[in-house]
Amino acid sequence: MDGSDLTPGAVLALTGYGLAGLVGTVVAAVVVLFALQPAQPVVYDALYRRLGPWTATSAATVVQFGAAGALAVSIPALAAEHLDGGRTESVAAVLAAGTLALVAALVVGVAFGAPALLATAAADVLFVVAAFLALGRVGASRAGRVAFVGGAPALALLLVLLAVGLGWGGGYDVVAEPAPDGTEATADFADAPDLRDDLFGPGACEGGACRLSLRQYENEAAAGRFLDDNGVRCPLVNAPGDRDWGGSFVATHAGDRYRVTCEAYGD
Repeated sequence: MDGSDLTPGAVLALTGYGLAGLVGTVVAAVVVLFALQPAQPVVYDALYRRLGPWTATSAATVVQFGAAGALAVSIPALAAEHLDGGRTESVAAVLAAGTLALVAALVVGVAFGAPALLATAAADVLFVVAAFLALGRVGASRAGRVAFVGGAPALALLLVLLAVGLGWGGGYDVVAEPAPDGTEATADFADAPDLRDDLFGPGACEGGACRLSLRQYENEAAAGRFLDDNGVRCPLVNAPGDRDWGGSFVATHAGDRYRVTCEAYGD
C-alpha cells in the first residue's frame, strides 16, 4: 500500500472509500449501540458482586461502547472489501477476532480495576493498530483498508459520548428507613460494619431515614454484596424497568429495625 501505482482516479476512489468509512462508522455505531443495549444487564450481573453497582454499571457501559465501536468501524471496511472484490471472508475473520479480543480485554481490565474510560481508549487504539496490520497480512484490498482507517476517527466520537455518559449525575443510594413495629428483621448491619458506620454516620439521616451514595464509595463492593446477600440488587440505572431487581429487606441497628432498599437515580 505504498501508493506508487495509484492513478488520480484511484486516489479519488480511495478518498471516497475513506469518507464512506467515516460516515458508515458513525451510522453503524448508532445502530449497533442500540442493538447492544441488552448486553448491559448481562455484564452488570456478572461484575456486580466483584465491583459494586456503580462500578459494574460503568463496566457494562464501556463493554457496550467498546464492542459497538469495533463492530461499527468493521462494517464499512467489510462493505468496501466486498465491493472491491477483495478477500471478504479473511477480512471478516480478522475483524471478528479483533472485536472479540477487544471485548475480552475490556471485561478483564475493568474487572481488575482499570479506569473505565482509559481502558476503552487503550483497547480502541490497540484494536485499530492490530487490525490494520492484520488486514495487510491477509491481503485485504486498499479499499477495505482505507475504509477501515477512515472509520477509525469515529471511535474518538464514541469515547467523547462515553465520557459524557460516565460523568453524568446517575448513581445508586442505599436507603434505610424505620420499619413498622413488629416487623421481623432478617439481617443485621453488624455484618457490614463499614456500611453501617457510613450509612448511620453524622449528617446521613434526615427524618429518621438514612441515605448513602454508592457512587465512588470506597466500600461500594462490600455494600453491594451485603445487599445482594439479603436479596436486594440495585436496579441497573441504564435499564431500571427491564425486570424485577429486588425490593427490600429489614435489618437491625442499635436495637432498631430499618427497611433497606437500593435506589437508582439519573436517566
